[in-house]
Amino acid sequence: MNRNDTLTDPVKLVQTELKNKGFDPDKIKIPQRIYLLADSIYDEMTARNVGEYKFPLGGRLYVFHENNEVGFVKGHMCSPAIATQAEDLIAGGAKELVHIGFAGGLQTDLNPGEVVLTDGAFNDTAVARLYGFDFEKINASSALTDEMEKMIKNAGVNIPYRRGIHWTTDAGYRETWGQVLDYRKKGALCVEMEGVGLFTVANYRNCRATGIYIISDVLTEEEWKLGWEGSEINNTVKKIVDLVIKSVTL
Repeated sequence: MNRNDTLTDPVKLVQTELKNKGFDPDKIKIPQRIYLLADSIYDEMTARNVGEYKFPLGGRLYVFHENNEVGFVKGHMCSPAIATQAEDLIAGGAKELVHIGFAGGLQTDLNPGEVVLTDGAFNDTAVARLYGFDFEKINASSALTDEMEKMIKNAGVNIPYRRGIHWTTDAGYRETWGQVLDYRKKGALCVEMEGVGLFTVANYRNCRATGIYIISDVLTEEEWKLGWEGSEINNTVKKIVDLVIKSVTL
């Protein structure tokens, strides 16, 4: 065996775990598209009773009542965790992964409750290097991002959004002012902790993946604008959940 060969196979592990829980991997149908939802977004989705828990894959994987090709699961936090989750979901048969989470705004003209569609993320993690993607930027799927943008534009409701690049870091409380200024200058719209991990695995496994981020706070020279006390974030969460549910039935 080459010393660079891995000793583990996610497909074998996932199949064994499913069998141990009473599922026949050859007879079950895993959704082709899976939304990985941050905590309160996941809670909002489950509260709508639009899907049913079906499989112990990447967590508690729900399948939409109206479309068994689409599912959702609570997204894991930080790049290493979501990378492992993505491996499991892809090993189970998923072809498209869409992360919907929260991010801190870097550009000073952003406001809490606005949305960022990402084309990829500046890499400030260890995950990408370990997969052989030790690049400054890890790309999302442009085709899938185009589809998410079209979905927002055709929503019929006002969802302010920006599209561009962002920054992923593994240490949310270690964002220095120098880094903020540097990534802002490079054009990063926001910062979060999962994108690079997800996009790295997706690129490695030939899966499509992208991210939709709701701005929760904005850091400027004058202040740290926290959006959790207002209604803007919750309103956007409801709009995005409405949007996903509507798209499932089209």
